[in-house]
Amino acid sequence: MIHKTLIFLIMFITFLPVFVFAQNVKITQIDSSELLPYSNIDCYVSITDKFGEPMTNANYSLFRAWHEKSRGMFSAKILDITKNGAPSTKTTFLLILDNSGSMYKPLSNDKKETKLYHAKRAVREFLGNISSTGNRVGLAVFNTRYSLLVEPGKNIEPVVEALERIKKPDKKNAFTELYYAIYKSTFIISRYRGRKAIILLSDGQNYPYFEKSGKPNPEIGKKLYTPKDALISLQKEGITLYSINFSRKKDPALSSISTGSGGTIYDAFNSTQLLNIYKRIQDRIAKEYRITLKAPLVFLERPKVEIQYKNSIDTKTYYTPSLMGPPTKSPFLFSLIAFVFAISLWFLLVLIRFEKPAKQAEISMLKRGSLKPMQRTIVLNSPRTVIGASPNADFTIAQNSKIKESYAEIIQDKKTGKFTLVSNKEINVNNKPTKKRKLKPGDVINVEGITIVFDAPEE
Repeated sequence: MIHKTLIFLIMFITFLPVFVFAQNVKITQIDSSELLPYSNIDCYVSITDKFGEPMTNANYSLFRAWHEKSRGMFSAKILDITKNGAPSTKTTFLLILDNSGSMYKPLSNDKKETKLYHAKRAVREFLGNISSTGNRVGLAVFNTRYSLLVEPGKNIEPVVEALERIKKPDKKNAFTELYYAIYKSTFIISRYRGRKAIILLSDGQNYPYFEKSGKPNPEIGKKLYTPKDALISLQKEGITLYSINFSRKKDPALSSISTGSGGTIYDAFNSTQLLNIYKRIQDRIAKEYRITLKAPLVFLERPKVEIQYKNSIDTKTYYTPSLMGPPTKSPFLFSLIAFVFAISLWFLLVLIRFEKPAKQAEISMLKRGSLKPMQRTIVLNSPRTVIGASPNADFTIAQNSKIKESYAEIIQDKKTGKFTLVSNKEINVNNKPTKKRKLKPGDVINVEGITIVFDAPEE
C-alpha cells in the first residue's frame, strides 16, 4: 500500500506543472469602435503555454468565438486573426508614474537611488526597447494632482526629456490620488484606436488629499474617486491596466481593477525585478492576437464575448457604444428609435445630394472623427479609379492601418459609361457586403470606417 502511494506521489509531482500551468487563453481588451458602422469588434487575446509563456505559433483554425444575445450565447463568425506587432495592430501605451512623497525614499544605502530614480531607469529601458516598433508612448505623473507630461506619440525623445523634468513635490502635492489617476488616464488614451494599455507604477495605497487633509483637492475639489470609478472607466473605454506595486505595501483594490480590465498586477521589490516587469508587459502585448468578430445586433449594455483556443475559454464583457445614450429596457422601443435614426440619416444624405446636383461622376469622402482623413472629392474621369492607402492611389485614404495600398477599384464601362465597384475583400455598399457592384447615384460605400458617397448626373 505504501509502495503504491509513493508511486502516486511521484507521478503527481511529475505532472503537477502540466496541471498548474495548463495552456491558457485570456481576453485582454475588446475594441468596439467598429461596432456601430460595421457590426465588428476586435478582441485582443493572449495565449500562454503550460509554462506560462506567451505562444507565438497558435493554430488559427482552433479558435472559436461566441457572442451574447438576449437569449444566451451564440457562435460568432471570426472575420480575421492578426498577430500584434503587424502594421495594423500597433499599441498605444500611457506610462503613469507615482510622484508622491514616498517615491523619494532611498531603495538602498545610496540616498540618491530613490524609488523614483529606479522607476525612471526602468522607463528609459522600456522606451529603448520600444523605439523601433512604431507603437505610441505617452507619459503622465500623479500625486495630489494629475499631470500629462507627453501625449502618446511615436517619437520617444519627448518622453525621455520629460522624465528629467519630474521633480519632488512639496508637502501639499505629495498625496496619492491613485484611483483618480487611473480614471483620468482612460480619457486621455481613449481617443486612440486599436490596442491601448496603461502601465501604472505606484509604491503605496490610495491616499486622497480631501479625505486626509480635510481640504478640497486643488484639482478635483471634494470628489473622492473609488475603485469602481476607475474600473468602469477602463471597461467603458476598452483599455487594459497593467499595475506595478513597487513596495510591500499594496493598495487593496488595485489588483481587482487591473484584472477586471483584462490586465495584470506585478510586484517589484528591487531595480532588477522592475526592469524585468516592464519588459515582460511589452513582450506579452507584442505576442497577442487580434481576433475580429462579426457581432450580432443586440440591445444589451454589456454583452459577453467568449474566445476558445483548444480546451481553454475566457469570457469578457464590453460596453456597447450608443448614439443616443444607454440602451432602453424595451428592445422594441430601442429598435424603433434606431430605425427612425437610420431613416433620418438616409433622408439627410438625400437632401445633401440634391442640394447640389452632380455634373459628372464623382466620389466624396465624408469626415468621421478627429483622427480621420479630411473630406475630399475627386471626379471619376479615368477608366479605372484606385481607392487605397498608397500615395499613388487615385483616391488615397491615409491614417487607417486596416486599408491596404490598393483596397478597391471603380471601373467604368467604355460602352455604357456605367461604374462598377470591385474589391478582393468584401466591402459594404449601402450597408450590404459585396465584392462587385454596379454603382448608382447616392450609393454609400464604407471602407474600414471611412464613408464614401458615389454621385453622378441623373440620366
